[in-house]
Amino acid sequence: MPNRSLSISNAMMIAVTSIASMTSMATTQSYAAASNYQTYVIHTYGGEALLPAVRQQLAGTGSTAAVYEDRLILRTTPSGYQAVQQLLSQIDGVPQAVTVAVRVGKQGSNSGAIQQNRIIINNNGIQGYGNYGSQTQSSQGSSFYQVQTLSGKPASISTSTLLSLAQPLLIQQRSAYNRSSTLIVIQGQTLVTASQGIAVTPRLLPNGQVQVSLNQVEEQLTNNRHAPIDSQRLNTTVTLPKGQWVTIGSIRQNDQGSGSGIGSSWSQNSHYEYPIEIKVQ
Repeated sequence: MPNRSLSISNAMMIAVTSIASMTSMATTQSYAAASNYQTYVIHTYGGEALLPAVRQQLAGTGSTAAVYEDRLILRTTPSGYQAVQQLLSQIDGVPQAVTVAVRVGKQGSNSGAIQQNRIIINNNGIQGYGNYGSQTQSSQGSSFYQVQTLSGKPASISTSTLLSLAQPLLIQQRSAYNRSSTLIVIQGQTLVTASQGIAVTPRLLPNGQVQVSLNQVEEQLTNNRHAPIDSQRLNTTVTLPKGQWVTIGSIRQNDQGSGSGIGSSWSQNSHYEYPIEIKVQ
């Protein structure tokens, strides 16, 4: 019986020693794998636009990728670094010049009618008079903006006109397409600015198309003292082919009005459309 106990005890010691040895080997291998990761800094042209492709290249390796001021920051193995370098040689290069043109059209019509009736009663009897008039106007025009930049780099172009309002304004603040502006009051005279312009960031894609982030505004002075500025704005990101005008949006405005008084009535209808087109070359 004592000999059997000794045999079991020795077997347990051998098993414990084997487990400890295996744990030590796993720890050593894990440490070696962790120490194999290094930090690499790569100067790029594409910057943030390269991240999706780089992360896809490193997927499943435990590596990380980030961008700081167009520098690619990698935490990966030497083999992962070489794979990313090979990828960048194919997709990252000197940015190409891109010209972005935006055209905002305006076309519409305005029609109105007025009718006046008058009845006179005197010694000669009852007499009735009636006047009817109508008018129709149509207009067409467009605004054109064009700016040149490099692929992946933002650019903007705009103009602002300082306008004086004949009557006091009932609102105190409004916003332009890329900033906030406060109304200016000088010696009791209210001044506002009407801005027109675009801000774009074009990016050439590997398939030959172009992705454009567009911010556009066009403001005009109105005769309404409650809302003196008529503002049309667009903020979007689109993908389009090069060298073609593409309609990316349209604003339609319909107004109808009518009224009547003693012996008179009037009606007015207006319809305006503002198509927005963009072309990149």
